[in-house]
Amino acid sequence: MRPGQLQPNELEIAILQKFAEHEAALTPHVQQLHVLSREFTGVGSFTRFQYEGAEAERHLTFTAEIHVPEVERGLGAVLFCRGDHPICLELYTFGDEYWDGVYDGYSIRQTPNQSLQPTAGRSDE
Repeated sequence: MRPGQLQPNELEIAILQKFAEHEAALTPHVQQLHVLSREFTGVGSFTRFQYEGAEAERHLTFTAEIHVPEVERGLGAVLFCRGDHPICLELYTFGDEYWDGVYDGYSIRQTPNQSLQPTAGRSDE
């Protein structure tokens, strides 16, 4: 990934597309996202997307297995939205396992009895 990349990277797109498989209303927004910032925390990352709408905030929890070679227990993901517009994708390691953001060789596997878990949030209005 190049520094300052304004579009979601390959891993982010793959995760967003998996979210959209369960929430079809996300589909038209996935390819049009503009990245405002990325923050790597050492145990995950936050990718913030441009959107100015005032819809109620909600978040979706992704329970499929996200594997990257450097993270033994894998990654989890939460997508924060305003209505159907993604505003932030959070990736995190399980436990306190270190991850530097490198995702070469990643894979995403849906496991039996796992699905997207939508959760209503709050409105900042």
